[in-house]
Amino acid sequence: MTMTNAEWPEVEAPEHVLAIVNPASGAKRGQIVIERLRATREPRVTLHVTTPDFDFAHAIAEGVAAGADRILVAGGDGTLMEGVSGALRALGEAMVPFSWVPVGTGNVVSGFLGLPHRLEAALKLALGPGLIRRIDLARVGDRCSVLRVSTGFEAEAAFNTTRADKDRLGVLAYGITGLKSLRQTKPVEYLVSLDGQPPIHVDGILAFVTATGALTWINGLSLINDAIQPDDGLLYAGVLRPLNPARVLTGVANLVVGSGLPPESIIYFSARKRIVIDAKTPQPTQIDGDPLGTTPIIADLLPRALPIVVPRERSRPWSSFEWLSPEWLSQHHDDDD
Repeated sequence: MTMTNAEWPEVEAPEHVLAIVNPASGAKRGQIVIERLRATREPRVTLHVTTPDFDFAHAIAEGVAAGADRILVAGGDGTLMEGVSGALRALGEAMVPFSWVPVGTGNVVSGFLGLPHRLEAALKLALGPGLIRRIDLARVGDRCSVLRVSTGFEAEAAFNTTRADKDRLGVLAYGITGLKSLRQTKPVEYLVSLDGQPPIHVDGILAFVTATGALTWINGLSLINDAIQPDDGLLYAGVLRPLNPARVLTGVANLVVGSGLPPESIIYFSARKRIVIDAKTPQPTQIDGDPLGTTPIIADLLPRALPIVVPRERSRPWSSFEWLSPEWLSQHHDDDD
């Protein structure tokens, strides 16, 4: 059952924050967060800057043992996934409140949770009081997906989109790479198994698993299907059916700008414990924007596992082409100066 805002418990401002920041996220925005946190005097901040081999679980276990009562992660959706995965490995059910400062390329998670995108507002929430919303996660191996795990042209885009592309083009880097991959994509017969039942055979050009319903690439209308909520206690799978040539470009453009693919293009399934997506020929897979491996995708539901700090008053998500407007640009770049 989905909880309403009135049922989300209050959380006070923390006394000791364990902060983990990806300095490469969002061009120079990650570096700005580091500077702001180093200048913070209250609450106490223990700051870690990630490296390619950074051990999230070790840093979090040490920080909480030293008295940290909040975890702050700043970066892109992939950094959030690594932080959440490390926190659950280190703390399990003893998870402390988790704050998210979105400074990456896509930042889809912040969109569907109504988190602020401006750095000042995001840091104020991350270091201050708010509400706790416990959201579902999809566990794949030792990683926990907040966004989605997928195979098909989106996974190929995750493998082929470079850091330089993200810094130069922002969210459009995913769209351009995804469109190139989609042009070469042929339908695949996916086998979708729900809670151990015999697999359902569905032809498509992309298949995904999500516990939160976040299906777009940028902060905007991150929920294509309003019936899917991030705390409803269900795991979802979807298969994107083949698009006719006339709808390919329109469909990808809609997905990139946040208005999503047409609902009739996606077949949805739900499960209460586990979803397995496989294919007769191994297909590339991605998790929350980062390369994962190849099929099968074996995802288990972790219901209400992440206590994330959200605003007392939910902000209205940006939608459709609003993210191209001067107002959107000013909210995302004013703090860079």
